[in-house]
Amino acid sequence: MEWPLPWPHDLSEVPELAPLVSALAGTGIRLQGLVATWPHGPERHAILYRPGDEASKGFDHFERREVVAPLDDLVAAALELLEGRASAIGAEPSQQTDILICGHGRRDRCCGALGTSLALELAAGGVGGDNTRLWRTSHTGGHRFAPTMIVLPEATVWASADADMVERIIRRGGALDDLMPRYRGCSGLSSPRVQALERAVLAEIGWPLFSSIRRGTEHPDGSVTLHVEGPAAGTTWEATVSTGRVLPVPVCGQPIDEATKSESELIVDQVRRTALS
Repeated sequence: MEWPLPWPHDLSEVPELAPLVSALAGTGIRLQGLVATWPHGPERHAILYRPGDEASKGFDHFERREVVAPLDDLVAAALELLEGRASAIGAEPSQQTDILICGHGRRDRCCGALGTSLALELAAGGVGGDNTRLWRTSHTGGHRFAPTMIVLPEATVWASADADMVERIIRRGGALDDLMPRYRGCSGLSSPRVQALERAVLAEIGWPLFSSIRRGTEHPDGSVTLHVEGPAAGTTWEATVSTGRVLPVPVCGQPIDEATKSESELIVDQVRRTALS
């Protein structure tokens, strides 16, 4: 939801947002603060992205519902939206793209500096045209990948973003080779292992994958399958996804040997097509 700066270290610490934070507890819905990069009137946006009613059949985009209200009434409007009582507005998901670039400086100075700089550069260049909205957003995770961004409703997450990369993602055009190391996965898919396989499949299929319905499954033997319907209709991909090295997670501006957190890498091996329908 669109909430004015400054943001504290965690958006849940904003007193006015306490009713919404409470309502979101246990729902799996993440609260993101937004600041528009374009001038507008006193009203603010609350946007709800969630899987559609057909989510069990696979994922290709989130459903979007949106309300606009004065700042003083925004929390109440957001609660009504969450409960399904609000009269939502907005274009169909296929007609509107929201680009969220992390610029949460009190959470991480790299995001605050690099993310904010990129958002302002893109805003000055009029990125995306009339069907794309560009927002600065609160903490998204993965500070070490700054500038980080989320593309909605397709729910893809990206690292080390720059202006050329954003333009290509919006257009879904050009080579993907240099973007693959910066693709962090699709948050609409069910698990990190499924997301890891989807990244490998993206390298094979290219941009049409993001217009395809994808459904992933993890199996007890460690294998993962991803069924893709759409431009690559009826293809099932399978791979072994295993845990590799445990790597330190760096903190912005600090030596790597001072890292206090670590994460395990995922290794995708033996990617193959297993069936055609």
